[in-house]
Amino acid sequence: MPTPTFLKLPAAKQERVLAAAVHEFSQRNVEQAVISNIVKQAGIPRGSFYQYFANKEDLYVYMFETLRARRREYTRPAFESFKKEPFLTFFERFYQLDTQFLFQHPQHIDLGKIMYSHAYGVSRGLIDAVQRRYRDIFLVAITHDQDLGRIRKDVDARAVADLCVHFMTDIFIFQNFSRRMSLPALEEHMRGILNVIRHGIE
Repeated sequence: MPTPTFLKLPAAKQERVLAAAVHEFSQRNVEQAVISNIVKQAGIPRGSFYQYFANKEDLYVYMFETLRARRREYTRPAFESFKKEPFLTFFERFYQLDTQFLFQHPQHIDLGKIMYSHAYGVSRGLIDAVQRRYRDIFLVAITHDQDLGRIRKDVDARAVADLCVHFMTDIFIFQNFSRRMSLPALEEHMRGILNVIRHGIE
């Protein structure tokens, strides 16, 4: 994570470093990323980099957490319906907002492709943390719906939560974003899947 020196920098300079990190890590995984590319893109001396971060892994985690926080803020309106409306209503809104954010920030899609295609080391740890967070949130809402009779008691809540986690994080989504699918097409696809979950096939 960043040092106090970095956190004292003007916001504009912090953003330059962040943008340089996004540019580099959206093209190369952590192991292959080159610090000299980052400092050149950011317009800072190489020595300054080590005053801001211990290593490129630290910068990577900072970049990831910062971008995730911005995504969470964008999807916050979906949580107005959390545990108030049926889980699948909440999930559909949450998914819509998340995909809207990604379509508006295509570099995040590129980052996701690199991260998921090199899912080991620090990347694996970050992916696991995100998936646990999603799973925990979804489980709370699913079991709440079961208590209210909105979802049958015999439904495996963990299986449904895991299925929704995969929709949010799996690599096939990043592969299809923006190049093969429009946002309306992706939303229509999700509505079709949710209808299958709601009504079953047998």
